Amino acid sequence: MSSSYIRDLPVADAADLDAFDALFAQSSAIGATANAGLHRLAASVEDGAMRDVFGAWLRAHGFTVQVDAVGNLFGLMTFDPAAPYVLCGSHLDTQPKAGRFDGVYGVLAGAVAIASIARQLEARGETPAFNLAVVNWTNEEGARFQPSLIGSSAFIGSLSVDEAWASRDGAGVTLGEALGQIGYRGEAMLDVPVAAYLEMHVEQGVQLENQGLAIGVVRHTWAALKWRIRFDGEQNHTGPAPMAVRRDALLAAAEAIVAVRAEAERHGLDMHTSVGRLELEPNSPNVVPALTRLWVEFRSPSMALLVEAEERFRATLDLIAAHTGTTFTLESEQLRPPSQLHAGLSDLARQTCAALGVPAGDSATVAGHDAISLGRRYPAALLFVPSQGGLSHNEAEFSATSDLHQGLRVLTALLYRTCCQPELYL
Repeated sequence: MSSSYIRDLPVADAADLDAFDALFAQSSAIGATANAGLHRLAASVEDGAMRDVFGAWLRAHGFTVQVDAVGNLFGLMTFDPAAPYVLCGSHLDTQPKAGRFDGVYGVLAGAVAIASIARQLEARGETPAFNLAVVNWTNEEGARFQPSLIGSSAFIGSLSVDEAWASRDGAGVTLGEALGQIGYRGEAMLDVPVAAYLEMHVEQGVQLENQGLAIGVVRHTWAALKWRIRFDGEQNHTGPAPMAVRRDALLAAAEAIVAVRAEAERHGLDMHTSVGRLELEPNSPNVVPALTRLWVEFRSPSMALLVEAEERFRATLDLIAAHTGTTFTLESEQLRPPSQLHAGLSDLARQTCAALGVPAGDSATVAGHDAISLGRRYPAALLFVPSQGGLSHNEAEFSATSDLHQGLRVLTALLYRTCCQPELYL
């Protein structure tokens, strides 16, 4: 048998690590930026090219590949057609000019781990209780199409297929149209019975690095409130128009941005806020802006703080609109409450790390992940490997190869226990 065993746990061997490195190198070349990052927006040509490479790899390693209505790409490894599946995955889409690791690592590590387990199960003559599947979720990032987590949300039914298809990018192209253009718009959602979901991800923080840990097992998530706000003013000439009569939508937006930051400063480490995107019309140097849109986020471990911030910010928007002569509209609102990841799976992850001699600790996630969507319906676990300096959504995002390999070893063992020993966590 080619793979190593530690306390009878299958782990990724040298050939598996080489396979992962080769697949990761392929991914890093599709949508590559000048500064060694990735620009691979959801349902773009680059995303389609990466999906093609990934699907070909899956077929070559014994997976059955299926694509659902919103473009989620599944690689199914079926041992018993009557049994449910343990899903494992993340996303292959990126932010603009982003890093090579966010999301991508979880998809590729999941695929290599499942292929390794299937090979080892055959060698051992063992049939697991559950089947295995790797999945690439569509539009996790929410960069080109909003909201984020579209693929996983549609899979659990919290977002309809029609709503997902109708989401438009800045050029007016719908997600449904874009998926059709790259050949990844399926006919229907996939009816896959799910026993559990696992996701391996880079941390996007500094806790593991600071504590000298190799794995973080996420126990709970922060809440997030996301708004799209529109201010309407009046288009006018920036020269002759008297200052006192101007209805400047950009001025209103600027004051709102300052208010968003002030909310974070009010609560210290318990509140993160941002305005990550701003649109204005007509966007001409000599014209007073008539319209602005802001994408606003409030994140906190406390729902009470988010409710308090929401009430205060609504009142602030009324004041801003009144004294700038504008009106505001809340065009969309999304609230993601805090959640707990499955205790049994999280405990099993910690026990697996201990069995492998891998230093691990408990973590929380401030960022959104597909595991959060899946965890609202199925037992789900989310694991982190260290991120250098905590930098993410940036071309310089980096995780050491040794940390990626360690995560793959842990994921392989954990997936084995999840599909073969469900009594350990259910």
